[in-house]
Amino acid sequence: MDVILGLATALGTQFNEMWEIVGSHLIKFASSSEAIERSTSVGVIADCIKYMEEGCTPRTEQLLKILMHKLSDADPETRSNAAYAMGLLCIKSQNTQLITSNYSTILRKLEPLLQDQSYRMLDNACGCVSRMIMAHPNNVPLGEVLPVIANVLPLKEDYEENEPIYTMLVKLYQERNQIVGSMTGQFVPIIASVLSPPEEQVNTETRQKLVQLVQFLYNEDQNLIRGYDNLVAIATGAN
Repeated sequence: MDVILGLATALGTQFNEMWEIVGSHLIKFASSSEAIERSTSVGVIADCIKYMEEGCTPRTEQLLKILMHKLSDADPETRSNAAYAMGLLCIKSQNTQLITSNYSTILRKLEPLLQDQSYRMLDNACGCVSRMIMAHPNNVPLGEVLPVIANVLPLKEDYEENEPIYTMLVKLYQERNQIVGSMTGQFVPIIASVLSPPEEQVNTETRQKLVQLVQFLYNEDQNLIRGYDNLVAIATGAN
């Protein structure tokens, strides 16, 4: 699995051709009776999708089938890795028809994960839903999903998933989505927390997007961020 991950990292989108040779080995381990083998293989599958990017498209049906099954795995680490992988597949694959036709099933599978007490599970499930929204927002019931995400935020452990989550939120605000707009009161304290220490909560690019969002909200209505000194400082250039 280390060798496969190394190949995926090196070959990127061209790894699709190598998948024909090595994919069956990963899938075999994903069905192992050993939890550590299942979780590790699903994690490597996720990274393969990440590095293949749109190159994963010809494998969409195969990957969707195995990941859908692993979202209900008995092992929590495997379920968590499957959520991460599924989100990547939804946003990377160009097989839009197949992906979107399975959105409702994926969301049902994610529902119990979003109620889990494990921070990593919650983080990856939120990241998955956020990537699904970014990829095909019209296929996600935002009025039902966004409140669930808001209740989980801010993330406590896997800060890597903050990138898709806040990129998704910024995108919805840029599109002036009415649902996210109506939830600004819930999202402002979350944004204030994420833009506070520790600094590693968000990378530089995501931080800049959130800064621009704060400035946008301030220009819309200064009262939206009243009471959050760090956000006011950002919006007024005092920070």
